[in-house]
Amino acid sequence: MNLMPRRSAVLIVGAGPTGLTLAIRLRQLGVDCLVIDKLAEPAPWSRALGLHARTLEIFHALDVLEAVRQLSNVQTSVTVHNDEGVLLTLDLTSLEAPFPSLLICPQGDVEQVLTERFEALGGRVWRDVSLQSFIQHGDSVVANLLVEGNIHRLDCTLLVGCDGAHSRVREQLGISFDGVTEKDHFLIADLDINWSLSSSSSHGFLLSAGSMIALPMTDCWRLVINQAPSDDTESDVTLAPFRQRLTAAFGECPPLGAPRWLTRFTIHRRLASRYRQNRVLLAGDACHIQSPLGAQGMNTGIGDAFNLAWKLALFLNGMGGGRLLDSYERERRPVARAMLYSVDMLSRSSFSRNRLVRAGRDWVLKFMNGRPSIGKRLLRRASQLDINYRETDLVGSGSAGWPAGKAGPEPGDRMPDARLSSGNDVLHLIDLLRDPRHYLLIQLDEEPDSQQLVTAYALADRVPVEFGQWVRTLVVAGSTPAKSLRELEEFDVSLLTDQHSEFRQRYGAGAGLWLMRPDGHLAFRASLADADQLLDWLRDFRRR
Repeated sequence: MNLMPRRSAVLIVGAGPTGLTLAIRLRQLGVDCLVIDKLAEPAPWSRALGLHARTLEIFHALDVLEAVRQLSNVQTSVTVHNDEGVLLTLDLTSLEAPFPSLLICPQGDVEQVLTERFEALGGRVWRDVSLQSFIQHGDSVVANLLVEGNIHRLDCTLLVGCDGAHSRVREQLGISFDGVTEKDHFLIADLDINWSLSSSSSHGFLLSAGSMIALPMTDCWRLVINQAPSDDTESDVTLAPFRQRLTAAFGECPPLGAPRWLTRFTIHRRLASRYRQNRVLLAGDACHIQSPLGAQGMNTGIGDAFNLAWKLALFLNGMGGGRLLDSYERERRPVARAMLYSVDMLSRSSFSRNRLVRAGRDWVLKFMNGRPSIGKRLLRRASQLDINYRETDLVGSGSAGWPAGKAGPEPGDRMPDARLSSGNDVLHLIDLLRDPRHYLLIQLDEEPDSQQLVTAYALADRVPVEFGQWVRTLVVAGSTPAKSLRELEEFDVSLLTDQHSEFRQRYGAGAGLWLMRPDGHLAFRASLADADQLLDWLRDFRRR
């Protein structure tokens, strides 16, 4: 193999979706990083399949979405059945998001696409390389890696453990991984099935005989069934229990092809007590593991990486300090804790054999089926579109007061997409995430008064000069920009127009200041009267 470098700004341990997302984002941010994985080849099978709407936004930012989509089965609905028929149908296309669907794509295929993108950006995954130990110093980490039977010393500024549930990094840090192992066992079968179920919908069968999940992949179906603790959980897995469950669901077992994969697994629910110790951090399954029901694990890990990457980049550029790195745990650990709770409740109710629990569950699902608004809220939560960081000190607002009645996200919220115009070109806010930096959006009235114009020009002059290395300034005008705004072209800003009224619909009418983070969440919002407080906030952020 080629000689491995002796130095890297960031060492990423683990080449799964979390580690590769982090690596791509760091490369987009101009940060040197090195990825190692102890496996000589990627694992041929994976339990993780589902990619939710928020993850699709992240993949759009990484410029891998179309490649992943080509390897995926697009899901437009989720259907839940019981012994008597359909309980609930959720329309995924009702999501107010740029990509309102669920993609079913095996983790191995996701990793392949991410690896190719990382390599296209000049990176490389070093396989069959394992972390043996590391030592932290005041301004660096020294990692000892096992490479072809020899110890290779690598110096890095930061180390991130994306090395899964049995994380070597977490183990060496001595960070606890508290939680429980569920009593039930589960079986997976990937195989062809000759039946009439729609392949554009995922199906859950909550039966008195036990539950079954049916997920349509591009070339076969995946079945997941639960086993009671009293069932035989030691013998080799066969198709017999799947045939029994299919017969319970349909009255007879449809024709089945030869299984491509059969396996048994148990559910663990665990959460790391800390995400960071000095210059070493954890992400993905190294932090949290849970039931695969709801397809939250891989998506949450990818979200961890997307939150962390820009913070590492700014830290390496001398900004933010330890408080910026601390914000990663403060923002993402509550997300994982809430996810573990909701997935645990979903898993317990879905796989319960208690008659009263099942009756109550079925009643709730039927109630939801007649009330689409409840289903939409459930979908947004499952799709991770509603994740916010409102309670952290990394977001803020001006003190003069937000304009009364003005809509829009709160500090810490994900900023909704909106279509804007730049000359004859159309720009979506989500497209800005492909060039990761902070974006200041100066929203003006349809006919801005003189005070608004003065403020806009002052910010157009000040922000690029003082913060231009990491903040880009955009002026969002009405559908027909005032002639007095044309001179903004002389500054290092972009003038956009809200010709389709989408920005006004989602961010409210009237003027305002919006500062979007590189992960698409709102860092700061203020009225134009609070422009000085915005500048103070940016200076304070830079000093931290």
